[in-house]
Amino acid sequence: MLTSMVVAYDRSSAPKNCQVYGWHQGHDADIGVEIGKMFLLAEFSYDLEKSNAQTFNVLDLVRSSLVDTIRLDFTSNHGNPSHTCIYQLWVHGHEPSSDSMLAT
Repeated sequence: MLTSMVVAYDRSSAPKNCQVYGWHQGHDADIGVEIGKMFLLAEFSYDLEKSNAQTFNVLDLVRSSLVDTIRLDFTSNHGNPSHTCIYQLWVHGHEPSSDSMLAT
């Protein structure tokens, strides 16, 4: 455990400005979603002055979109010129019910 604490002392490699994209690669042609079209789910800044675990909301425009694949892009970090480092990325959501899929 001490090793991971030592790594965290240099926080310059922590992400700063980030974007999360999502798309549906799905295998089900009857879901009414354009397969493979990537769209912005969230854009946020990771703040070193806040808790290590931070939560960011999905944009309202895409809140009801169906995705099965995401991509996290870093547009900047907190100063490290060679790399950006993250320890975990958690994505929360819910599986759509068949009724809600038919309503879209």
